[in-house]
Amino acid sequence: LYSCGKTEAGRVDETIYVRHQGADMPAYVHGNLSSNAVLVIVHGAGSFGLSFREESFKSVLEKLFTVVYFDQRGQSMSEGHYPKPDDVIRLMGDDVSALIQVLKHQYGADKSYFLLGHSLGGMIALSSMVNGGSQTDLAGWICVDGALDFPFIKQARKEAVLQIGDEQIDAGNDPGSWNDLINRLLSLDPDSDYDEILKIAGEAMDLLTTTGVIPAGDSKDRLRNAIVINNPVNWLVSIYFNQPVQAALAEDLSLTNRLNAITIPTLFIYGKYDLSVPPAMGEWAKFNVGSSSKELLLFEQSMHHPFYSEPEHFVEQVAQFINNNK
Repeated sequence: LYSCGKTEAGRVDETIYVRHQGADMPAYVHGNLSSNAVLVIVHGAGSFGLSFREESFKSVLEKLFTVVYFDQRGQSMSEGHYPKPDDVIRLMGDDVSALIQVLKHQYGADKSYFLLGHSLGGMIALSSMVNGGSQTDLAGWICVDGALDFPFIKQARKEAVLQIGDEQIDAGNDPGSWNDLINRLLSLDPDSDYDEILKIAGEAMDLLTTTGVIPAGDSKDRLRNAIVINNPVNWLVSIYFNQPVQAALAEDLSLTNRLNAITIPTLFIYGKYDLSVPPAMGEWAKFNVGSSSKELLLFEQSMHHPFYSEPEHFVEQVAQFINNNK
């Protein structure tokens, strides 16, 4: 652990570097230091911690809580020299467990810690809890469009594109384009044609935006975070050489059978129109999770990033969940 930054008048703005198993990983800590709740964010594949730090996070969540934006092993601004691990997802989950121990040491073990994982970060957060033992340190888990079961997602993605396509055709939203996508999709196999189905799903999500079903959205914070605060060259090199999602795909990794071990309060948030990790994944996860306090929220105007498309609603729900369980 080493850090730089400042803490003053109940406010913290500093960067902590966590060294674990050969990797040096930055955690950007911002917000209300006087709060008794800490929100730890685990980003998805190819992303970075500060990608979340837009106006809604700064104006709402950071005023209420301490918020930690974590750059994972081999991602974004993380550094280190280490051999390719046998199980990269489990190791990345162990990194999160190490981070939580550092945070407890730095900011107090008496605080309530919450883990938010997005997309692949949902699987990494789950691994941290069930394999890395971090569940005992947490007051709650927020799973946002979590990719928890790759075999399930493969099947659900094709079904979701077909269902949404039929709905959009019935609604008269560019039926020609939707018919073209559906015709290309029908003969594809979810296992052997994974890349082509993912490509069509991406085109479908673009179509949902261009036809106005999902608001396009724009953010000065997003651009600034990507090219000013976050070094874009280091970020892109990291994406090129370190692709944990490919390892998960190669193994057909699923942690659904470990969900019954989760007993802390759990909030699942999925976009209704997410064709990357369809909301059926959230429904299946809620059914399997062992917690007696669990909820699934479908964001009606969102795809894979509800914190971008519906930011006010997103931070409201996250804040409510933390306040109810801290």
